Amino acid sequence: MGDAREASRVRRQALAIAAAAFVLRLGFALAPVDTSAPDSVTYLEPAASLARGEGYLDGTGRPTAARPPGYPALVAACYLVAGGPSDLAVRAAQAALGALATSLVFVALRGARAPAPVALGGAALLALDPIAAGQTPYLLREALLLALVAALLAALLALRGPARWAVTGGVLAALALTHQLYLLLGPTLALADLLARRRDGARALARRAAVWAAVGLLVALPVTLWARRNERVTGRFSFTLAENPVVARELWLTVTCPNRWLNGDRATGFQALAWQEEARLVDALGLDGARDELYRRAAEAWREHPLRSLGRLALMNFWYWAEVPGAISLVEHPRLFVVRWALLPFHWVRLACACAGLLAVLREPAWRALRPTAGVWAFFALAPAVLYPIPRYLAPACPLLDALAAVGLWEALRRRAEARRRPA
Repeated sequence: MGDAREASRVRRQALAIAAAAFVLRLGFALAPVDTSAPDSVTYLEPAASLARGEGYLDGTGRPTAARPPGYPALVAACYLVAGGPSDLAVRAAQAALGALATSLVFVALRGARAPAPVALGGAALLALDPIAAGQTPYLLREALLLALVAALLAALLALRGPARWAVTGGVLAALALTHQLYLLLGPTLALADLLARRRDGARALARRAAVWAAVGLLVALPVTLWARRNERVTGRFSFTLAENPVVARELWLTVTCPNRWLNGDRATGFQALAWQEEARLVDALGLDGARDELYRRAAEAWREHPLRSLGRLALMNFWYWAEVPGAISLVEHPRLFVVRWALLPFHWVRLACACAGLLAVLREPAWRALRPTAGVWAFFALAPAVLYPIPRYLAPACPLLDALAAVGLWEALRRRAEARRRPA
């Protein structure tokens, strides 16, 4: 009876945390601050055409493959519920997704047999996380990606049996159809899992590999269907899900950026000039020709200036971890520039606690059930690292970082209490 009452109390606390997360994010959504983004139109135009039942079209009425369909589909659903295009409806839905993410972090940690204070702490950290909440007002895909990462953690840590792998495959497919970079998440998870089980024997490893292959098929089916659709629209079969020269563009940008700070720093104009050059190449050489030329330039930079290229890549990766999303906009704002200086200490302390939590997960048997988080961490650490490491790409990792930060804080407090109990 006492255990049931305690479990009920913990669940009520988790719901209260989710409600607080929603209120905070709704406040961010209603704040009188300009949160427009130049990329938003490329999501909103196909969303509006989907809501009208006209298909996946751009603003000129032509079929488009400029963006993968995940986020526009969410926006279209919001438009249908609101009875027409409504930025407020989208932001309210993103606030709800943020609240859902906090509940999913709680479920994930409890599913991994973490103590109730750790699960509640991880959920509370995400609920109050200003970087996670700050994604709410932007009509960009980060808020959706953040919620999907939380769902992935819940699937990996809380579910068991076939349901775990079916839901994991579905969430990975949704992530890949929202941002093409997440196509690498499934293979990263599979490799991390198989490496962790390398001592289980050949037969056990083969069975596990077969499970991950089945998960891969669940991801490959919708991605292939989208690529086939792109082939009908653009005349080429493409898994990159976008009609621009990725991944070549990112590889080229990474080794050509001379900025000491973020690559999008408008004081240098590097990013704007790079996009102009990309557009010029596409106009002159076509999409495939531009891609080949950018690959050639990136390879040439690494071949002729390997140390310089490595230094630029390392510097971009430093800012990827050390800066906050939207740092450039905050720095340039006449009143909100102080917000960045308030966010940085939180971000750095949270990141240090998350690193401590990751070490505990990898070293301590008590946290063994949380080891799938290491694979998710590896994706965020490695996938953008060789492509285009900008702070905005780390924002969807907030559920992971906050969950591990709760573990790191718990371990630090536990060890401190043990040290105090030892005789002098």
